Amino acid sequence: MNKNILYVCYISPGWPLSAFPNGIVTYIQNIVSGFDSIVIPIIATNKLCSENLSNYKIIDLTDFIGNRKVFLRVCNKIFRVKLIPKNIKDWYKDCQVKNYYTAIFKGINTVAGNVDILEVEESFGKAKYLVREGGIPIITRLHGPWFIHGPIMNLDTENGYSARVEAEGEAIRLSDGVTAPSLDVLNRVREFYGISLSNAQVIPNPVPAVLQENQWQYKADEKQTILVVGRFDLHKGGDLALDAFRIVASSNYDVELLFVGPDRGVLVDSVSYSFNEYLDAFISEPGIKKRINFLGHCGSNEISILRKSASVTLMPSRYDNFSYVFVGSCSYGVPCCCNLCRRDEGDYNRRI
Repeated sequence: MNKNILYVCYISPGWPLSAFPNGIVTYIQNIVSGFDSIVIPIIATNKLCSENLSNYKIIDLTDFIGNRKVFLRVCNKIFRVKLIPKNIKDWYKDCQVKNYYTAIFKGINTVAGNVDILEVEESFGKAKYLVREGGIPIITRLHGPWFIHGPIMNLDTENGYSARVEAEGEAIRLSDGVTAPSLDVLNRVREFYGISLSNAQVIPNPVPAVLQENQWQYKADEKQTILVVGRFDLHKGGDLALDAFRIVASSNYDVELLFVGPDRGVLVDSVSYSFNEYLDAFISEPGIKKRINFLGHCGSNEISILRKSASVTLMPSRYDNFSYVFVGSCSYGVPCCCNLCRRDEGDYNRRI
């Protein structure tokens, strides 16, 4: 092993970015693309869409956890029996998760035993299981702590909410280091869990530079369009985007809305609405509804084209620690409109 080289492994929810367009994969792609020759990135994932088309070393974790799927499915069915006490079910679940991450750790060590740093997101407290394995410093990246996002999604009363929040706190405490995309999310974690995190560092989400000839240019003769890029859910404010467009479109008879992203649905008064169901329930004007175009998932190249042609990009998120939609739009020079409401300033789940 070359002591002058730093080997950094990222556990990713999927790879490559073109097949898994979410914030975590975007962050990993962007940050590793900026490394110089003394840092060798390694990507570990159990959702590999295609062969490795980049220069990065890829670890397919399904080689190490795939053969356990049948066994786990059988065990899961057994432990759904209501007569089994809850404490035994909790013990089984913890063992199941621990064994899962033991297999992941084994896979990383088997394929790339010279890893110097292993980074993983905070979701579900993944780091606490990896820290127990020992041997590699574990860094937790704060992409979206559940104590922030769970209440936004109206999921803080659901089964498992408290357990997930507790697990993420334990993982953050046990990690050898913590990074955050913004000081705001880092300070929220410090305050909520009551920990100083002296080993933490703010590393803003990076975006690649865009050549000037590829940047947005105002064109008065083009159709007026508002672009929204993000999931249709409460967290990303999909409902706020539609409600705001209804107000704008009621006095501007030409403007159109383009919505790009997966449809996860929104929960309003305990009722779940898909994108089209929300339109039918809350936007009754046919003339406005026909100017709303839901495009679903689009690749990064398609989104780049949409950004350059849109009049403005709307970012309606109820909270974002460091929005990729915003900084990505800024890199193209696109005018942006952001939702800046805070939860402590009133009911930010209300519709406009």
